Amino acid sequence: MAQVTITGTIKVVGKTQDVSEKFRKRELVVTEPSGQRPQHIPVEFTQDRCGLLDGYNPGDEVTVSCYVNGREWAGRDGVTKYFLSLSGNRIDRAGAAPAAPQGKSSGYQAAPAPSMADMPPAGDEDDLPF
Repeated sequence: MAQVTITGTIKVVGKTQDVSEKFRKRELVVTEPSGQRPQHIPVEFTQDRCGLLDGYNPGDEVTVSCYVNGREWAGRDGVTKYFLSLSGNRIDRAGAAPAAPQGKSSGYQAAPAPSMADMPPAGDEDDLPF
C-alpha cells in the first residue's frame, strides 16, 4: 500500500459519521497549493483515527500522511469501475516536528493501517460503488 504526504491548509473538518455499528469515518479536506490551481484533496479518517482530527479547524496549516487505496467495483450493468481513496493515518501541524520516539510519550500512538475488515459489509441494498 503506497503512502503519501500532503501539506496544505484545512478547508473542511467533517463530523464523525457512524456508517454502521462497526464502522465510522470522518472526512478532512486539505487545500494543497502547488501547481497552477489549488487542489482540494479529501482524506478519510476511519475508526479510531477519527479522533485525530479533534482540535483541528479550517485554516490550520497541516501535514497529513495517508495511504492510497484503490478498489474495483462492477455495477449491475456489468461495467467495471475503479475508485481511488486516501485513508488518513496521521496529521500534524505544518512546521511542527513529528513526535520523537526517544522514550517521550506524546499520548498518541499511530493506529494500524485500515484493512478490509474495517470496511462495512457489502450488500445489495443500493447500487452505490462505495
